[in-house]
Amino acid sequence: MSIVHRDVKPDNVIIRGTEAVLIDFDASRIYKNENREDTQILGTTGFAAPEQYGLSQSDGRADIYALGVLLNIMLTGEHPSRKLASGRMGRIVQRCTMVNPEKRYKNILHLMEVL
Repeated sequence: MSIVHRDVKPDNVIIRGTEAVLIDFDASRIYKNENREDTQILGTTGFAAPEQYGLSQSDGRADIYALGVLLNIMLTGEHPSRKLASGRMGRIVQRCTMVNPEKRYKNILHLMEVL
């Protein structure tokens, strides 16, 4: 079973001790391979992947997109469309936030390996 959060953003991450914890699963859903698109348009502007606006069904790569935005904000204080992190981290953010989900990291494990 694959769960797509669909609303990864700073407000939905809390720090508990030394761990970052993702909260607010109200927009989340179980990914269903047979669906062609999402039934509802959900997510926060600036963090939601393009496919969340009705282009196709969102999967884990939509969360990768939002994580890329979040990572860039953590590194620069800015959305990647305004200021991209430099060097290796900037290249990681760029790949996370590609418009085409096929060009993003395929899943969180793949992203973690790179980080």
